Amino acid sequence: MQKIRIEGQKLVLRLMEYGDTDRIVEWRNKERVWSHFIYRKMFTPESHRHWMETMIDTGKALQFIICEKETMRPVGSVYFRDIDWMKKEAEYGIFLGEDDALGKGYGTETARLAVEYAFGEMGLERLVLRVFTDNQAAVKSYENAGFRVEKQLKDVECSDGERKDMFFMSVQKEKLLSFVIPCYRSEQTLPLVVKEIKETLQRLKDQGKAYDYEIVLVNDCSPDDTFSVIRQLCQEDKKVIGVNLARNFGQHAALMAGFHQVRGDIVICLDDDGQTPADEAGKLLEEIEKGSDVVYARYEHKKHSAFRNFGSWLNEEMAKVMLGKPKDLYVSSYFAAKRFVVEEMKKYTNAYPYVIGLVLRTTKRISNVTVCHRERQVGTSGYTFGKLIGLWFNGFTAFSVKPLRLATAVGCTCSAAGFIYGIYTVIKKLVNPNVPLGFSSLMAAIVFMGGMTMVMLGLVGEYVGRMYISMNNSPQFVIRETVTGGRDEKKADGTGGVPGVCGSLGAAVYAESEGEWTCSKQ
Repeated sequence: MQKIRIEGQKLVLRLMEYGDTDRIVEWRNKERVWSHFIYRKMFTPESHRHWMETMIDTGKALQFIICEKETMRPVGSVYFRDIDWMKKEAEYGIFLGEDDALGKGYGTETARLAVEYAFGEMGLERLVLRVFTDNQAAVKSYENAGFRVEKQLKDVECSDGERKDMFFMSVQKEKLLSFVIPCYRSEQTLPLVVKEIKETLQRLKDQGKAYDYEIVLVNDCSPDDTFSVIRQLCQEDKKVIGVNLARNFGQHAALMAGFHQVRGDIVICLDDDGQTPADEAGKLLEEIEKGSDVVYARYEHKKHSAFRNFGSWLNEEMAKVMLGKPKDLYVSSYFAAKRFVVEEMKKYTNAYPYVIGLVLRTTKRISNVTVCHRERQVGTSGYTFGKLIGLWFNGFTAFSVKPLRLATAVGCTCSAAGFIYGIYTVIKKLVNPNVPLGFSSLMAAIVFMGGMTMVMLGLVGEYVGRMYISMNNSPQFVIRETVTGGRDEKKADGTGGVPGVCGSLGAAVYAESEGEWTCSKQ
C-alpha cells in the first residue's frame, strides 16, 4: 500500500490499515460517535473489513488515521467516500474517537489538511458533507475549514428510526486566476489597475465567488520607469510577478511572454492604461463558468482616438476575412481564456505571434460580454501607424494563405483581361484597318501589370522572409529578468524555461554566485 503522510501543526494523518480495525470498531461504537452518524447499527470487525474490501481497496473511498504529532497516538479518523473521479468530488467525514481529543481544535486542523490534500494531491474540486444541525461544534469546525451550508435537509431518518434535520455543506476548490498585463509607458496607471484587480476579487469573494490570483506584469522595454513600478508592486505583494523584456517586441509577444509564467486555471488579459475595466472581470468569469473557452469583452462605445478605432476596425475586418472570425464575434485586448487554450497557444514558437489567430485556431467556443470602455486618464496610446500595420501583417501572413490565393486570383483575372483585350484589338484592327494602335492604352496596361506583379512578388516575399526568420529561430521575446516577491531572477531564454532540461515546470535561473544555470520550480 502506498505510504501517505500528511503533516500539520499538531496532527499527522496516515493511511488507515487493516491493523486499525479494532481501534476503529471501538471508536465507532461509542455513543458520542455513533449518535452523529445516520448509520447507527453496531459496528463489527466484519463490517469494517467489508468496508475496507469494497470501498478502500477499490478506490471508492480513502481513509486516514488522525494522530497527535508529538506522540503519534491515534485519536480519530477522517475519510473521503463515494469518490467520483469524473466529477472530481467526494463526500467528507470525520470522527474523533478519543474523548480527551475533543476541544483541542483537532477537527478544524484535520478538515483543513484533508481539504488541502483532496484539492492538491487527489485532484478533486468539490467536497460535500452532511452534519446534524444540532451539532454546532462540528458545523463551526467545518466552516472554519471553508465549508459552507448549501441547504438544510429536513427529517432525515437514521438507521434506528430517529428523524433529525441536517445541513448539506460543501467546499469548492478555489480556482486560480492569472492576470496578464503587457506594460508600456504605464508607470502612472499600473498601480491603479493592480489595485482595482485586488478590489474586484475581494468583492467577488464577498459574493461567495472565491478565487485565488496572480498578476503577471510584462514590461515591453518601456522607456520610462514602468519596470521600477513593477518591481515595487512585486515587493508589496508576492502574488505579483514582473517580467522585463530585453527590447520592445510588441503587445502580442509580451502576452506570450506572460503566458509562459502563468499557473492559473483561467487567464485574463487586459491593458495597462485602465481603459479596460478590471472591475467587470466578473462578467468574463461568469461566461467562462457557463462553458465558453474564451470570452472577449465587447465595448458599446470605445473611448480610443479616431486613429486607434480605425486600426481596431481594420484589424476586425482582417480577422473576419483572412482568419474566418465569425461576423458576430467582437475581439479585443480584454479577454479571458481557459488554461488549455493558453497551453495550446504556447506551442506556437514562431517570431510573429498573433493572439487572435491563435485563439481562433484553438477553439470555436468563443463568446462576448458587454463592458464599459473608459477614457484614457494619462498619456497616449503606444500604438503607432507602423505598429498597427505590423500587427495586421502578422495576422494575415502567420495564420492565413488567403492573400496568396487572392494574388493568384488577381493574376488570373488580369491575364484573362489582357487576353480578351488582345483579341478585341485584333478584331478591331481587322474590321477597321485605319484604327491607330494606342500608345496610352499600351503604357497603361504595362504599368498596371507591372504594378500588380510587384505587389504580388512583395507579398510572396513577405511570406518567404517570415519563413526564413522563423527557420533561424528568431525569438518571440527575450526576458532580461523576472521579479517575484521582491527577488530578481535572470532568465536563460525567451520561452520561460530550458527545453529538455527543466521542462514545463522549471525555469532556468542564473545564479551569479555559482556562475551556472540551475532549474527551479515555478
